[in-house]
Amino acid sequence: MKRSLLLMALLTATAAAQQAAEAFLIDATGDSERVWITTADHDKIRYQKQEQGGDSTEASVSGIASIYLLEPAALSEALDLFQARQYAAAKTKFAAIKTAYQALRTLPDNPSTIAGYFEMECLRKSGDLAGLAKTLEAFDKSGLTRSNQLRQLDLYALWDAARLKDWPRLKDLATAQLKERLPGGQRAQVAWCLGLANESQGKPREAIDFYQTAITADGGASEDLARDAALRVMRLHQKDPEVKAAMKQWGTPSDDPQSDGHLRLAEAAALADLWELTLGGSTPLPAEQKELLKFRAKR
Repeated sequence: MKRSLLLMALLTATAAAQQAAEAFLIDATGDSERVWITTADHDKIRYQKQEQGGDSTEASVSGIASIYLLEPAALSEALDLFQARQYAAAKTKFAAIKTAYQALRTLPDNPSTIAGYFEMECLRKSGDLAGLAKTLEAFDKSGLTRSNQLRQLDLYALWDAARLKDWPRLKDLATAQLKERLPGGQRAQVAWCLGLANESQGKPREAIDFYQTAITADGGASEDLARDAALRVMRLHQKDPEVKAAMKQWGTPSDDPQSDGHLRLAEAAALADLWELTLGGSTPLPAEQKELLKFRAKR
């Protein structure tokens, strides 16, 4: 008896924790009705016509032409944090929203699934690839309809290969993805992964080429990846024996402006200069790379 009462209490608490989502139900004639949906499955929804309390109505999904879900205020706030690159704070909010709207996860682009997707994006962007792999295992993508988000789920295979340091697999997966038509942000991810795979396999020249693509692919919007790629390019150049020789010869009679070492040094110096101007944002250029500023072109 006590066990039954405890189970009932738990179920009641879970139901109370679920949030109703404001929506418009649109019929075949184009008329709409403003409601708050409390639960949904593939066949029916239950809603009320007042945000708090009121009578509950059950309707067949097949009898509704379209369901337009409004973005909850909490989700808007979390997305603002995400855009501001406050990934830890955003992730916490997304996780709470994912749980609060779980009863609606069968609906297209519902708050729970959207929040779950952005929770994983926070993990990726903050570099928690182990957390991303674990969260992805439990993620139900059936509520996603947007092509860029579904494609991003495919790209998580690349990030998992990077987590596992499986460089041949990462290279194969990224090479295949780079043949596809991708938006700039996702092309930057693929190029960065190819840069990492080549760098880790002892191919610095190839790595630099792909890192350069990662820097420019998204027009500077993918700042986290662009900054990391820029630092990796500068470090790889600094390790290059020909670049080291060009540093010693810079401005002397032995300096050959057309030599590979000189040109690569100039490229590294230009990146250091770009970092100082815009790319670094509020992040200072690391001390190790500051020496490159001595070799930048005069403005």
